[in-house]
Amino acid sequence: MPTMYTSPNKHGETERVGSIEVTHNFVSAPGAVIPIDWHFVEAGEKTAETILFLHGNPESWVAWHPQIKHFADRYHIIAPDLKGYGQGDKRPGDWRWENVAEEMLALLDKIGLTKFHIVAHDRGCVLADYMAGNHSERLLSYVRMQQICHILRLENSPQSVYLADPIFGPNIYGNPDFYFKFRLQKMLKNPVKQELLDLLKAQMRFPGMNTAVIRYFQSSSFEKERLDRTSRLFKNMHFPVLLLQAADDDGQPPFYYNDPTNPAVAQFPNARLQFIENCGHYSNLEKPEQVTAAIESMLQYVRKGE
Repeated sequence: MPTMYTSPNKHGETERVGSIEVTHNFVSAPGAVIPIDWHFVEAGEKTAETILFLHGNPESWVAWHPQIKHFADRYHIIAPDLKGYGQGDKRPGDWRWENVAEEMLALLDKIGLTKFHIVAHDRGCVLADYMAGNHSERLLSYVRMQQICHILRLENSPQSVYLADPIFGPNIYGNPDFYFKFRLQKMLKNPVKQELLDLLKAQMRFPGMNTAVIRYFQSSSFEKERLDRTSRLFKNMHFPVLLLQAADDDGQPPFYYNDPTNPAVAQFPNARLQFIENCGHYSNLEKPEQVTAAIESMLQYVRKGE
């Protein structure tokens, strides 16, 4: 199969995701060091409640294709490329996740969004945790997928070291074919549509990702993130939270979340835990129908005020 390349989009350009029209936006918003040039896609009516979709590593907004198709007829959808990924800003600056959370909120301020739901996966949850824990008044709900809560065993997370390496990190991110073979495809427990995998791989080919994304791993650690969550962030999340975990993620085994003597939900004022059975780390790619149904159920729960 020939290598797929993705051309840069332009502000205001539209494309179709299934039957849904999405619009590409490029907006500059305040940053800690310099203004940040964000790329995000938007769909649905602006007057509807907003769902902010935050992708994981090494993905982009296209990871949310199945959910955009489902929710855009009733919700206002914002799906950005996280800083460093896809067509996101890749320039040097402050790459601490807590700062990037403030920069993301500055973007939302710029486009006039004050309250929203968050659906996040993997490293997108790191960003979302700081947004939600430091600015809980802005959240309507939070669906949190495939991210450490309060239990961490570093032997299950070697990527925290090797992706930060100044030689290995840029080389693996700079070779999407190798990244998929070395890491992503080994984490899949179910087939994923090849078209979507090819599109995700193509998003990694935008210049600069290989040197940008490693800054996240160099600016923090998984243990610092865990301590921030358990010491100050989770306890501020008084809105409904759904911990949506894949049951067969080797790096995040179920006991991280459902230990009866130390359950993850006890870290939050208002949280529920749900597992996606027979599923690996990339749950939104592997089991899109089940993930979408869980998000739908959560939104209905919030709407009813239960």
